[in-house]
Amino acid sequence: MLHIFLLILKIIGYLILGILALVLILVLFFLLSPFVYQADAAVDNSFDSLTGKIRFHWLMHLVSGEVSYREGTFTWRFRAAWKTYGSDMETEDPNEPAEPSADKAPETYLQDSAVKKEEKAEQKRSSNAEKEPVPMAAPAEKTADSPTKEKLSFFGKLYARCKAVLEKIEYTFRKFCDNIKALGKKKERLSSFLNNEIHKAAFHRTVRELKRFLVFLKPDRASVDVEFGFEDPSHTGYALAGISMIYPVIGEYTRIRPDFENKVFRADADIKGKVRVLYALVFAWNMVWDKNVRTTYRHLRRFRL
Repeated sequence: MLHIFLLILKIIGYLILGILALVLILVLFFLLSPFVYQADAAVDNSFDSLTGKIRFHWLMHLVSGEVSYREGTFTWRFRAAWKTYGSDMETEDPNEPAEPSADKAPETYLQDSAVKKEEKAEQKRSSNAEKEPVPMAAPAEKTADSPTKEKLSFFGKLYARCKAVLEKIEYTFRKFCDNIKALGKKKERLSSFLNNEIHKAAFHRTVRELKRFLVFLKPDRASVDVEFGFEDPSHTGYALAGISMIYPVIGEYTRIRPDFENKVFRADADIKGKVRVLYALVFAWNMVWDKNVRTTYRHLRRFRL
């Protein structure tokens, strides 16, 4: 009897182990399966010539989709397992009124329209009858014994106006001083919050983790060719100076061609890469388990200027 009981426990243990192994395999498959994307875009001197397409798939094409823009219209298609959705799929609106049947005779249509017109006219007559004009009350005549307004002298009016202006200036000055004091207090609070050593450590850790996360998001293949120029050559130079600030990051796969003589804008881009859920999970894990980041997050929730 004991032998049978131990055999049943052994079988149950193998089943639990198999279920745990299956769950672990599914979790690893979900985390390590790459989200593959590919984007193509091109433009030639006008917004109307802009064309673009983005294709993606995930979980070994179990989830896939495509978004494209051409000739001013967006089209999209999304597939999850055996379900397919798209902008070109016809959908019927149940709230849309049904069109009249073509089998109906023309005489019936005429009779129905005449009946409807007669009903509308009857409703209009009844509504006009209900809305009777209400007699306007005659304006009350001024009584001779009603109190008259006090007439101020010229100097009295001038004194009242000067007093009102001075009170307004005083109120504005006090409000301005109160705002300056409030700004000073807010500046002190913000300065003390930013200069805190825990908050500084959390900021540096966040920047370091974001840089690592962006490295993971770097595309596998990218080719961007841009040719641009403005009517004023100085504007082209300013734009080129701005691009030069980020060129060390994008220069590996980007070709920039400025044109200082003509107004032109042509671009062609082809980008392909993949992203895994594991990257975001690692970033979130490192941020959550950092004590300085957790403390700074709690302080941010309670922080008020």
